[in-house]
Amino acid sequence: MGFQDDWIMRQIEMMTRFVANVVFGKKESEVTYELIGDIKNTETLTDTDLLHLRLCTLIREGKICEAENELYENMVYSNEYIKLSTDFYSRLNRLSDEELENGNFSRDEVYEGYIDMMSRLGVPIDVFGQADRTDYE
Repeated sequence: MGFQDDWIMRQIEMMTRFVANVVFGKKESEVTYELIGDIKNTETLTDTDLLHLRLCTLIREGKICEAENELYENMVYSNEYIKLSTDFYSRLNRLSDEELENGNFSRDEVYEGYIDMMSRLGVPIDVFGQADRTDYE
């Protein structure tokens, strides 16, 4: 892992802490999506719960691009969706560079995807305009 990838990972972690603190008023460093319904009784699972389970399965299968497409296609403006999206990009951020590469994804795409999703959901986490870092590379 190079310096730039390490820098990107730290930036994503800082953004998730920002969302945890500012949006959800939590002191934790991460926002974790927790199922609203009961996994043993699938009728109680919400659409967001079902999407979360699908995303986790796709990530485990290495289908990261497909998972991100699902996330965007099913976007709903809600706090639960902000949690879901933050959890999703945190999970991707914890993957190794090799795992991301095998899933046809890059650390930059994790960074840019998270900023874009939060922007669409009304959470401006790219307050310094760093998403376009071409000047720094």
